[in-house]
Amino acid sequence: MKKYSAGMVSHSFWQDEFSQYIDLVNEGLSADEIKYKSIEENYFHQSSKARSKDLNNVLKRRVTKLNQDYIKLYPSLQLADKELVNLMSIMKLNSLFEEFMYETYRDELIVGDAKLYDYEVESFFSRKQQENAQVANWTDQTITRLTGIFKTFIREAGLMKDHGEYDDVIRPFMDYRLENLMRINKDNRILSIFLGR
Repeated sequence: MKKYSAGMVSHSFWQDEFSQYIDLVNEGLSADEIKYKSIEENYFHQSSKARSKDLNNVLKRRVTKLNQDYIKLYPSLQLADKELVNLMSIMKLNSLFEEFMYETYRDELIVGDAKLYDYEVESFFSRKQQENAQVANWTDQTITRLTGIFKTFIREAGLMKDHGEYDDVIRPFMDYRLENLMRINKDNRILSIFLGR
């Protein structure tokens, strides 16, 4: 049985911090050096050492999902493309979120409706509950929190706009260098999400 995680309910999109982490990697700092800066020097301006440690762990896991080509290209990208890289790293870490993006977000782009309603999100989670015993055992509160975090991350990546009753689903205009790099690295499934193909 496929294993899913609801851990991202306690995370934020952390775009600025994600960029700062990649900057440190590009400056040649090791993961241990970044961890020290994060926790001992409060580099990411968190409210406590525990928060600093948690943030560092999440950012490290996200950035580790990207190969060196993405990390080198990152500083030269516009903010909208940097947000896509962050979102891609989150999808690589969380298979349930990636499946939501592929099965629900991408479908909106393909069909051309480009409006995501709550019932469509609920339908996704209902399917997963039928397919997977682990998801079936999650509480309604967990599902509600995941629904909220999924939408928040997609909005913060610039791929949806909240209109109350629904979200406009937005097709990104990708930097051709990022698009080519995704093809080279065989990130075709995620690329098809962004391109709606």
